Amino acid sequence: RAALTPAAAATEAAHQAAMDGYLYFYPLVTMDLTRRQFTHPSQGAQGAPSNAFLHVRALPQPGAAAPWANPDMLRSTGWLDLTAGPVVLSVPDTQGRLYTLTLLDMWTDVFATLGKRTTGTAKGNTVIVPPGWTGTLPSGMARIDAPTAHVWAKALIQTGGLADYPAVNALQDGFTLTPLSQWNLPAQSQRVKSDPNLDLKIPVREQVESMPTDAFFTYAAELLRKNPPHATDQPVLAPLRRVGLIPGRTFDFDRLDHPAKQGMRRGLRAGRERMEAAAGGTLRAVNGWQQETASIGVYGSAYLRRALAAQAQPGSGLPEDLAVLLLAADSQGAPIDGAHRYVLRFESGQLPPAGALWSLAAYDGQGMPVANMLNRYALGDRAPLRYNADGSLDLHVSHAPPAPEDQANWLPVPASGPVTLLLRVYEPGPALLDGLWMPPPLVRDGPPPPAEAAHREETLDGAGMTAP
Repeated sequence: RAALTPAAAATEAAHQAAMDGYLYFYPLVTMDLTRRQFTHPSQGAQGAPSNAFLHVRALPQPGAAAPWANPDMLRSTGWLDLTAGPVVLSVPDTQGRLYTLTLLDMWTDVFATLGKRTTGTAKGNTVIVPPGWTGTLPSGMARIDAPTAHVWAKALIQTGGLADYPAVNALQDGFTLTPLSQWNLPAQSQRVKSDPNLDLKIPVREQVESMPTDAFFTYAAELLRKNPPHATDQPVLAPLRRVGLIPGRTFDFDRLDHPAKQGMRRGLRAGRERMEAAAGGTLRAVNGWQQETASIGVYGSAYLRRALAAQAQPGSGLPEDLAVLLLAADSQGAPIDGAHRYVLRFESGQLPPAGALWSLAAYDGQGMPVANMLNRYALGDRAPLRYNADGSLDLHVSHAPPAPEDQANWLPVPASGPVTLLLRVYEPGPALLDGLWMPPPLVRDGPPPPAEAAHREETLDGAGMTAP
């Protein structure tokens, strides 16, 4: 291979640095735009100021839900601003009720979780401390050191539906954020900063993926001044230094020479192309179900994986708290369509390995819950399900009601068109986390009843054949 000219070598070096840098910075830029949109004063009931929670008080209903809405939990979300000092996170006594409160840094890494699985359900106050803080905390308060000065807090609290809302809403009010400097003082009104340069109409992902090269890396460098990199990030930061992007300093794209500018523009495009090509590449498919096999919530130096997670679902928590599996195809590999009847059979002893609970929810082609006569959008272990005599469980997925004796196990879907099922497993066991357990296939028009299936298998075996 012929040696590159100095200009070509500079272009190639800038190309590689920008490609890797785009993947590295994508989550940071995504998180900051998400934070700024959520805390903007004009958001009203769709957001909240820094150091305050927005509580969603009811489960989503058809026509008024975000895509893939959770049918089991009410949500509370807030952004902590630690730039002026620590913030006290207070949680109520949920008296054994399941909840998970996830804390994410600006790199989308989960650095702490509170809740039934990790800290229990007792009342308590925890101080979230910014990097480099050396003050003294009040006695009796736990301390968690945040890697960055802004933190995303996301809480999920179990609810039993409409009749349970008052109890859950009262618990939500017990989740509060208070600057340590105001602890035990009368509540003070917050001084909200204006943010005139923020676009509130264009979704965050669209903004990030349409930024020109100079704007993207200038913004990223500014964020890097406020959000220190991890100690293990040196290999991706060193090449960026050679094009003038140095942690702790502003970045001036206009000062670069032409080869470096050209290389960075090409590198940013290459980074976007890498993300597009790799999307979905770590999904494992068994029986039509898709499960993410790559790490979620903590990414280390897997920058492409972290960028893809921030692109698909920023703010993902740990799979140890919640695992979600998606089904879009039946046992024959055909798309699920509301025009057909289906049965999902869990054999005896093969129910989802949930330490807390599990649920199966149905969505239409846009990821929305579908109106139905029962106002039922999910089935799970909290429902009065009817089990077969052999201990197996048949869940009926269809638009038309099944036989009366099966309606306790009926999950309604649209009359026609695409259907997607999501299985949520809270506090999943090792069998699921390690890929040793997967849900059964969804069978169109249903499998034979348990007794008939057993008789058929016995007949085939008696003829010296292997049952299919």
